[in-house]
Amino acid sequence: MRRRRNWRARSALQPADRTVAGSVVVRAPGGGQRAARAAEERKRGASGSPLLEIGDASHVEVVAEFLSQDAVRMRPGQRAFIENWGGAPLAATVERVEPVARMKVSALGVEEQRTNVILQFEDRQAAKTLGHDYRVDARVVVEEQPDAVRWPLGAMFRHGEGWATYRVVDGRALLTPLTTGIADENHRVVTDGVNAGDTVVLFPGNAVTDGQRVIQRQTK
Repeated sequence: MRRRRNWRARSALQPADRTVAGSVVVRAPGGGQRAARAAEERKRGASGSPLLEIGDASHVEVVAEFLSQDAVRMRPGQRAFIENWGGAPLAATVERVEPVARMKVSALGVEEQRTNVILQFEDRQAAKTLGHDYRVDARVVVEEQPDAVRWPLGAMFRHGEGWATYRVVDGRALLTPLTTGIADENHRVVTDGVNAGDTVVLFPGNAVTDGQRVIQRQTK
């Protein structure tokens, strides 16, 4: 819930000398629900310190941290998905990418530059079960190719300056150079060299050579 900046500006315009029976009346500059209590009751706070955090539950957005080298590929309007929040993935859209990165140390002790990416839910009704500071995972679609032939990374290996695979034709492994495109964690798009439905040697290793006879292993 991110309405704090506007509310702070509106609050600054309110007179600070309103008192009732010796107490200062502090009015919220906007409507909403209490998200958190920043100050303890009956405790004197410094001037300008926050008292309550108020959020608009009807307008929830996601602030996701991404590595800066990934964030540079993200643009407003790109599709995104909110996952691992406790239900089915929710569709979202990139609203903006903050221009400032911050250094953070990963769980492995590696220093990383991370920046915030603001995501808006496409269906706000579906997002009402989420609240302030809830944990979620976010994925952003930075590039996509429809009707593509995806080849498993485990069936590909370096061949010269490019990639190759072993196709199985008539019981033999045939070395086949590939022309490739974009990739994800498990597959790479192949634009030339193979067709959808071809049989492939998975994790061939050095024991497989071009033209060698192979037998398909039966899986239970």
